Amino acid sequence: MFSDLDEQLASTLRHRAGGDIDPAPIVRQARHRGRRLRLRRRGLITGGVAAACVALTSVVLAIPGVRSTDDPVMPVAALMLPEAQSDGTVRPEEVGADAATVHFTTDTLVNGADFATWRTGRGIESVEFRGPSGQARFVLARTEALLDGLQQTLSSQGRPQGRTEVRVGDRSGVAWFDPSGDRKLWFVRWQPADGLWAQVETYATTLDDATGTASRMRFDRAHRCVVPFRLESLPPEGRLLECSVTLGRSARDFFVEGALVVGDASGRWLTVRAQPAPARDDARPGDLVAGPYRARRQGSDVLEMTVKPCVVEAFRKGWGNGYTEAEGLAILGGYRPARDLDRLETW
Repeated sequence: MFSDLDEQLASTLRHRAGGDIDPAPIVRQARHRGRRLRLRRRGLITGGVAAACVALTSVVLAIPGVRSTDDPVMPVAALMLPEAQSDGTVRPEEVGADAATVHFTTDTLVNGADFATWRTGRGIESVEFRGPSGQARFVLARTEALLDGLQQTLSSQGRPQGRTEVRVGDRSGVAWFDPSGDRKLWFVRWQPADGLWAQVETYATTLDDATGTASRMRFDRAHRCVVPFRLESLPPEGRLLECSVTLGRSARDFFVEGALVVGDASGRWLTVRAQPAPARDDARPGDLVAGPYRARRQGSDVLEMTVKPCVVEAFRKGWGNGYTEAEGLAILGGYRPARDLDRLETW
């Protein structure tokens, strides 16, 4: 079952990493990659030599860092979310209060990135940038305890050094680093305003470089967290708790994945995730009814359906807890895709 495999991978990754590394992005990519390879293998078997050549070509083009001439790299601005209305002031009670708004701007972190993952909800807002020239994450939270509870996503040796008092602009804070090969992963934490906590995680050579990056964060603009679908059938007392979306700079496949978390006051929650379907998505039709769609089980904890151009999953455990299969199917039945996956303004 997927949940068992996830836990085995998580345990192994934490043991080998030597620190508190969040395995979810690695596990998620491995599962997504596995599905693509499985579907591609079916195409090779049924399509003969010609299909094999096509599939081999697609594998070569899918190698990170190798792009075809018809898949140009878009500007870094493609990784940014649409702007939201803002009066230029961020208030503690607004941070992570809904699944719609990110109350900061991170222009200083995006340079050199190929992918960006934005997230907001449940008291936290964050963005993580990844690319060949480096990685960085910024988190804004209502309490320091929420920052303490974060799982580390950037690699290091798991040997954090002592904290040093620093200044970020005109605010006091602390900084520390964790060795990472011949680099240092710096953590800079401060309060940009009373009642708010912020943390930058970035690879930097010196403390001054790390605090300089933190000091260039801005809180006078807001952005909308958007995904290319809506959920129009929520359970009684249910509401959207969190939004996350990963964007890339590939002109052909700039949408990587998007997710919405549904939950209620009793602590139940469920994640619905959409990813672009593989080119040869010949998965069998589902035998479960989800509104106008047909869904299928992936193990005992995940429901899956194909709504072109995406594969859509509902996680009842692991990335969810408490919702029944019937409730998960009802939520999937309210899935409504955006008009155009390649046009952010239609989301």
